Amino acid sequence: MPKHFKKGVKREHHFLKGLEKPLEEIAKIPGVKKVIPGRIYSSDSRGFEIKVSRETLTGLKLVAKSDGSVQDVFLVVDKKDRERVKREIEKLAQEWKK
Repeated sequence: MPKHFKKGVKREHHFLKGLEKPLEEIAKIPGVKKVIPGRIYSSDSRGFEIKVSRETLTGLKLVAKSDGSVQDVFLVVDKKDRERVKREIEKLAQEWKK
């Protein structure tokens, strides 16, 4: 792994509050090669939520929301694994809401 990756998650930039552990869980899903947190935006969101936004050329884009902020998260996933990874994230997301 390159120098900024730890437990499959790129750690060069900041995470939303409470996002680090869920990203480590996502990185453990078979087929997920890299988890790359993106830009953080302010918003009026309340609570914590992670959902799959769309497919990208290299994998999936997630949107994470946490008390007043939103962060994009990009996953590198092979095309054949994307649907399975998406379902697994949706299942885990229900647990993170609790």
